[in-house]
Amino acid sequence: MHKLFYILLIAIFPISCSESVKPSSNSSHRNGYVKHAKGFDIEINGSVTKVWVNNPFEPTANGLVYTLYADSLRSIDPNSIQIPVKRVVCMSSTHVGFIGALGANSAIVGISGTKYVNNPKLWERVVNGQIAEVGYDQTLNYELLTRLKPDVIFVYGVSSESLSFIDKLKELGLKVVMVSDYLETSPLGRAEWIKFFGVFLGKKELADSIFSDVEVNYAKLAQSVEQLDTKPKVFLNLPFRDIWYFPGVDNYFVKLINDAGGSYVFPELTGSQSHPVSTEVAYKAGLSCDIWLNPGTANSLSDITNSDNRFSKFKSFSNARVFNNNKRVGQGGGNDFWESGVVHPEQILSDMIKIFHPELMPTDTLYFYRRLE
Repeated sequence: MHKLFYILLIAIFPISCSESVKPSSNSSHRNGYVKHAKGFDIEINGSVTKVWVNNPFEPTANGLVYTLYADSLRSIDPNSIQIPVKRVVCMSSTHVGFIGALGANSAIVGISGTKYVNNPKLWERVVNGQIAEVGYDQTLNYELLTRLKPDVIFVYGVSSESLSFIDKLKELGLKVVMVSDYLETSPLGRAEWIKFFGVFLGKKELADSIFSDVEVNYAKLAQSVEQLDTKPKVFLNLPFRDIWYFPGVDNYFVKLINDAGGSYVFPELTGSQSHPVSTEVAYKAGLSCDIWLNPGTANSLSDITNSDNRFSKFKSFSNARVFNNNKRVGQGGGNDFWESGVVHPEQILSDMIKIFHPELMPTDTLYFYRRLE
């Protein structure tokens, strides 16, 4: 199935894999460096760095181990990689966000879904032909990937079947690294994957500094609303192919809502995965909600009523408190919420607090979000 399908799913409603593939923590190598993320760990011993990535499809397994050498490549083992890597291919826009935040745009030579790039500098390189479109799944261009000679291909997968291309890449002698940031259930857990990219790119100190700032600022913002008694009820999304999906309470996006001083509309939904909810139940819940976030691809209130005029009866619609996360869309249509937003959840949290509790913030200017009119 093409990557576009998964991008649409994520863009329309917060989603994660089911509980059966939730990554597990391997306590045998936990050393405290990685604090929030559950999907990876790092251990540095001189010029050798060990990186563990939990296997998202076999949660009881030991996971994947990558050995990074800072001097010279000592092994033909496909999981041994010389660092810093200087030529990489990214199979997800979140990979692009992390690498861009580390100031390593020049390392990217190929991307799956170049039209979804938001970073202006990277977009310019795409337009100028300096970054190649490598395809995805059945359309993956193996010949092109071989010509690009990447040091590493960063991949992800939403099912074991969707990763059938990995064996082929390894047969071609290409280094493949699994990135499962999308399985993290907390905003800081996702953001901490910048440390993962930092060790591959030789930018550990910068990654540590960036994440430290994110962590501190996120905590300050969350603390600013902890004691509030009034919490607006928050509704989400639009129906996708006649099905309305809402994330479980352990989903990272619901945690953002809670940390911003909001009250999630469906606190009874368990886990981190998205749940299908009947249109009737969703519609009834939406009538009384104070705020509506992420209404699909809507750019205006009329876009929403064009899909179903009944939505105009929602309290949030009548009070013009409908906000979408598509303020920062690039020339090719890439949404920065899914690129740099993964690196900077504190900026998303700031937006949400301004939306939920505008009286607390010195300005109501939003970064990722915009009020629909």
